[in-house]
Amino acid sequence: MKAKVSLLVALTVAMLAAVAAGCGDSSSNASHGTPVSGFSGLYISLGDSIAAGNGSSDPARTSFVALLAHDEGDLSILQLAKAGATTQDVIDTQLGPALDAIASRKVAFITISIGGNDLAALIPNAACTQEPLPPNCPLDATLASVEHNLNLIMGQLRGANANVPIVLLAYPNFFSGTGHAFEAPATAVLPKLDDVTRRIALGYAHTQVADAASAFDGKGGSLTHVLDERFDPHPNDAGHRLIADAFVNALKQEFSTGG
Repeated sequence: MKAKVSLLVALTVAMLAAVAAGCGDSSSNASHGTPVSGFSGLYISLGDSIAAGNGSSDPARTSFVALLAHDEGDLSILQLAKAGATTQDVIDTQLGPALDAIASRKVAFITISIGGNDLAALIPNAACTQEPLPPNCPLDATLASVEHNLNLIMGQLRGANANVPIVLLAYPNFFSGTGHAFEAPATAVLPKLDDVTRRIALGYAHTQVADAASAFDGKGGSLTHVLDERFDPHPNDAGHRLIADAFVNALKQEFSTGG
C-alpha cells in the first residue's frame, strides 16, 4: 500500500523542528573557507537548530557557526540560536540581546537561519496532511507571516546598524539523494520558504543569502544523519562545513560588492 506523505510533515523534518538530538561523525573541522579581509569584532548568530549546531559532533567546534567564526579570523560569537525557534521566537527572545550587542560592541556580521519551524505549526491542521494541499491549509498565510516577521527582524537590525553584513540561510534539502520518503515533498516545499528568504535579502542593503542547495544536491546521505541508524535530518560535520562555506561565499559577495 502506498502511503501518502504530507508535504508539511516532510518540511517539518527537513527544517529540523522535530529532532533536537545531535549526531557525530568523523569529519575534520579544518577550514575550507578563505577569510574575507577586514572582518573583526563580534559574530552574532540568530535562528534555529541548524544555527545552534544540531547534528554536528561538537557545536563549539564543528557547527557551521563555529567554522565560520574560525574562517573569518577566530571571531568571538554571540550564539543566540535555539533548536525549535520560530521567527516569532527570534523577535521575542533573540532580537533584544542582538540589538544590545550591536549598541555596545563592534559587530563583524550577523547570520540568520530561521523559518522552517513556523511551518511546523501547520501540522495539527488536518487539511495540511493532504496532498496536494487544499486551499484551507494556510500555507500561503504562514509564509506571509514568515515574510512579515523577517522584515520586522531585518528592520530592527538595520535600524541599529545600517551597514553590518547580514547573511540569511536558504535551506538545503537534507533529504536530497537519500531515497527517503520525505525527499520529493521537501523538494516541493523548501523552495517556497527559500524564495521568501531571497525576497527579504533583496530588500536590504549589505544583506546576502547563503545558498548551500547545490552542495547538498544528491548528497544528503553523506552530508546528514538521515540514513544513520539513529535517524536525524540535521547536517553532520561535513554538512555543516558546506553550509559554512556557503556563508563564506556570501560574505565574499558582500565584501566585493559592498551590498
